[in-house]
Amino acid sequence: MNIQPVTEQLRIVSRRQYDGEDLEQLSDEELVEVCKEQLPHELQAYRVLVQRHEGLVYSLCMKFLGSPEDAEEVAQDSLLQVFHKIHQFEGRSAFKTWLYKIVHNFCRNRISKIIRKREVQEAYEEQAKEELPNGTFDDARTAEKKAHIYEALDKLKPKEKEIIVYKYISGMTLQEISDVTGIGVSAAKMRYYRALESFKEAYERTAQAPISAAVSKPQNLES
Repeated sequence: MNIQPVTEQLRIVSRRQYDGEDLEQLSDEELVEVCKEQLPHELQAYRVLVQRHEGLVYSLCMKFLGSPEDAEEVAQDSLLQVFHKIHQFEGRSAFKTWLYKIVHNFCRNRISKIIRKREVQEAYEEQAKEELPNGTFDDARTAEKKAHIYEALDKLKPKEKEIIVYKYISGMTLQEISDVTGIGVSAAKMRYYRALESFKEAYERTAQAPISAAVSKPQNLES
């Protein structure tokens, strides 16, 4: 029985004609192949790809940068980079991992600029002055815990902060973190351990309470 290679199957997918609903049924990798055929003259497949991932991209940027304005701008820049670089995607990793790597690089560049201008600390100080939202005492305690977590994150070094964000907020595995950051899995694991210890110390100093309820080591660190 003659089975076509996956790459050839994807090329066949890219040559078909699709309407909007058909495109939404395609996988990320299939959409990429359609994009390679359509761009830059047709944007249907690219729009579907953007709509599928723009929320996650913005959320990740927001976790790193803390500023809605910065997050929106970096998210747009990242998705525009996808438009220009999508022909370079070779399928060696999942499209989501390739996209996260683009977002990761743009966030790093923006964080460097923010650090130089000392905007991170200023932004947090303004946020800390705001009152907790109205509601029950339990709601206020939850909001306070979140404030302590973000304050502790802001006290970490950029590389420590990014790996904590990837692991706990984005839910990425160590293998995915390795793919995105370009370091080996063992190095990612060691960086994660060091970052976790730094975060625990920062959180305990900030909240003056044990951190075990807020952050715990995942059971499977080999994933």
